[in-house]
Amino acid sequence: MKCNKCGAELIKSDFCPECKADVSFYKKAARASNAYYNKGLEQARIRDLSGAIESLKTSVLLDKTNVPARNLLGLCFYEVGEVVEALSCWIISTNFNSVNNPAVEYVASLRNKNADFDEKCAATRKYNRVIENAQNENYDIALIQLKKVVSQCPGLIKAQLLLALFYIEKRAYSRAEKCLKAVLKIDAGNVTANRYMKEIGKSSDQADKKTPALPSFLTKDDEDEEEKNERSPLNGNDVIIPNNSYTKSNTGIFSLMNILIGIGIGAALIFLLVMPARDSITASNYDNTVEDSNEKLAEANEKVQQAQKQVEDLTKRNEELQGQLDRDGTSYAEDLSLASADYIANRPVACAERIALIDSAKLSDNLKGLYESLSSETMRSSAGTIYGKAEEMYDNGDFTGAAKEFEIAYTCYGNNNEDSAYFAARSYQRAGDNENALKWYRVVEEKYSDGEYIDEAKAFIAENGT
Repeated sequence: MKCNKCGAELIKSDFCPECKADVSFYKKAARASNAYYNKGLEQARIRDLSGAIESLKTSVLLDKTNVPARNLLGLCFYEVGEVVEALSCWIISTNFNSVNNPAVEYVASLRNKNADFDEKCAATRKYNRVIENAQNENYDIALIQLKKVVSQCPGLIKAQLLLALFYIEKRAYSRAEKCLKAVLKIDAGNVTANRYMKEIGKSSDQADKKTPALPSFLTKDDEDEEEKNERSPLNGNDVIIPNNSYTKSNTGIFSLMNILIGIGIGAALIFLLVMPARDSITASNYDNTVEDSNEKLAEANEKVQQAQKQVEDLTKRNEELQGQLDRDGTSYAEDLSLASADYIANRPVACAERIALIDSAKLSDNLKGLYESLSSETMRSSAGTIYGKAEEMYDNGDFTGAAKEFEIAYTCYGNNNEDSAYFAARSYQRAGDNENALKWYRVVEEKYSDGEYIDEAKAFIAENGT
């Protein structure tokens, strides 16, 4: 183990033998880092990749120079389809140690498989668009795109999990189970996949249970044949008709009277019972209609409010995304992915030109390491080539293109090159873009006040400045 301050070999003492610095805390952190590395290694061996990734992240957090942990973390990322994260780990690893480091071979292998790397990066970009469509509730489009992502890159675990979630929502449990089994084949310890499998088991059990057509209290008990016979209806021979001593009389008048009395009673019943009931039913139907109308109106108002809230959320999301876009309208993360592809394909100048246009302040923390590694590897070494390209464009009369290349060259020189700044201003001036020309002449005036172009810069600023 080496001292983190002077690089001297440490001994058992808690103090460095060379610079006498207290390294006790550093030793504890290094031991903890190794412990997490060993845990991650064991998890990776049983294909608990998600658990291994968490352990290895902790390991490199405790000791960023732990090269074996960083290399294994990159392998785990690559196995679950996160190729950009894997490349970031390996490039940072080679910066710490490039001698006998397997990460050098991993990066070279990616360069040899450039088409495969590009395909996986394209799948990741498509997955990001799926997420945006899903957040905007365009679920049908998101599902179609997600199926293409999974078919293009079946090893992308997060895409498989999202597709399984879509299928679970549609109650297509067999398809969801197929996706989850593919995930667990790669990452046996994936917590999300195991939880989804458990939920699928519950849902399938509930679907298999058939409810009776009628409640039990409405079904009849089975009856044996003897009971059926006992309860069978009587036939005509079983009925005994008693003798009747009633003598028929003149029944015609009585029948007519009975009919009239029945008609009167029926009319009274209709007037007293049926009419009020009909009026009550009519009133009840009217009340129900009014209530239904009020409910529909309330639902419509609620939907309008939800739509307004959705519009506000989408507007806010759009503003956030616009803040993360570069001047060409593509996201910095996507540009960084393309720059990585250029680096792997051994195109350092193209990589440097992309890196120079990225605002590192807008990158997430997990991408800043990759940005810094790529910029240190390519920008300074490509500055002269980019400057020569800008000069050629300037000589050919392409002043707008030359101005942009001079800007990139200035950035690649570490924002400190008088010629690049002056010729960027001069190119914009000859292109008729006085606003940008004024900006770069002011850079010349402020940073190179003793330079050879200061007089020209001051003259232009005095003529065009406000």
